[in-house]
Amino acid sequence: MKISAPGRFARKTSALTAAVVLSASAGIAAVTNPQPASAAAAVPSYSAGIAGETWTIERPEDCDFEMGAGGNLREGDGFFPGKCQGAAEPPQITGTSENGRALTFRTDKDFEYPGAILDDPARNTWVDAAGDRLRDRSELATGWDLPFHTNVWVGFDVRIPEGVDDVTGSGAYVLQLWQCIANPIGGVRIQSGAGNGHNLQFVRRGEDPDTNYDISMATQSVGTNEWHSFVIKYNVEPYHPGGSKGSIAVYHKEVGATVEEKLFEQDEYFGYATRSICRNDSFENTFRIKFGLYKDYQPGATFRSDFRNVRIGGSKEAVQPYNRG
Repeated sequence: MKISAPGRFARKTSALTAAVVLSASAGIAAVTNPQPASAAAAVPSYSAGIAGETWTIERPEDCDFEMGAGGNLREGDGFFPGKCQGAAEPPQITGTSENGRALTFRTDKDFEYPGAILDDPARNTWVDAAGDRLRDRSELATGWDLPFHTNVWVGFDVRIPEGVDDVTGSGAYVLQLWQCIANPIGGVRIQSGAGNGHNLQFVRRGEDPDTNYDISMATQSVGTNEWHSFVIKYNVEPYHPGGSKGSIAVYHKEVGATVEEKLFEQDEYFGYATRSICRNDSFENTFRIKFGLYKDYQPGATFRSDFRNVRIGGSKEAVQPYNRG
């Protein structure tokens, strides 16, 4: 698997303070040192899908598994590299300035992976000849520069339209926190199973032996063809015995509603401290956010997510899509 080098993308307003890493002695995996709260780093700012800005998807025909090769979003002074795979189409701009634009991510139901092998009929998961799981993805990404041990706030509007199919397999991520080549350390996914195609689940992953990371923290319906706003606080703190936990909080408001709802706030260890979990020497003490669509390949199925008002920053007020100014 190939990854691009960390870039400096999209309205970054401050640099990171690097976390300290312990070198591994022979035969022992290196782990990060827990960092005191007082050493919290500044949070870069990002924005995408903002009304009044000029949006351009560059070289959609070149979008592929190499991040930034094509399908990139350029908006104002910002740049979000694209990534595509399988049945997923490049990121698109849909709608108009008059009726409302969206950043749209969807699959082509007529696409077929060459040589695809049905691996698990019950879960409808497919692999290639080497046994690797086949995936579909259409994503835009921030830089690899969002800090651990710090409140990183993410705000966005999301819409799941009618006509999408139910998700099989492990669910379909519409937003991921990506530390390295391993399972994402957090994110938002469409719930798998019949009748769940318009339910979003909030998840995280780490190394705490007392936490079942396979269970989502909350599930929220977003209806059909409805815009819903979410604001999420991520404070990533990998597991260290006796160390302080991180935290995740999620706020929700249907567009047009008057009341914001706090879905939950929970203290958790999440993120990776052990270098060997990350394949291809990709371990980082920072993370990036990817949004769009990432899922198991499902031949003949249609999926789509729409985004707008995506912001990342250091406070709730800076990123929330509503009550601005």
